[in-house]
Amino acid sequence: MIYFTLIFSLFFEAVISNLFEINSLFIPLFLLTSLTMIYPYFNNKKNYIILTIVFGIIYDIMFVNSAFISTISFFTCSFAIITLFRLLNNNIFNSSLINIIIIILYRIITFILLILIGYINFNISLLLKSIYLSLIMNVIYGIVIYIILKKVNTLKSFK
Repeated sequence: MIYFTLIFSLFFEAVISNLFEINSLFIPLFLLTSLTMIYPYFNNKKNYIILTIVFGIIYDIMFVNSAFISTISFFTCSFAIITLFRLLNNNIFNSSLINIIIIILYRIITFILLILIGYINFNISLLLKSIYLSLIMNVIYGIVIYIILKKVNTLKSFK
């Protein structure tokens, strides 16, 4: 179910990205949200980190067309996800809070990397806009994914 969630999120993000303009109120980061929501179902942190790197590369190829910007951001976010889930219980509120923190962290890391390579100039309003445009849709998506994963995991427990 974990891999299905990630692949579905990747393709769903591609569809949504084509439906909404880049400056609309909805900027999807469904793959990152899914990576956040699936972490509690991983037993091996090393496999989780490798998975985030692999999907970061795929994300770079499909969406960003850059030299590992998302891969570096996903890799860094994976450590934050591991740390935050170690500190907080896995429930819908905490998972949503972690999702919000990870989206903000991803945007900040990506922003810094884009500045460092000279792709964009420093503009705090651009950063803030990218953050708040990312939050709306991804928090809702994260809650839906959380509920689905919880239900599937509960059903597996009863078998």
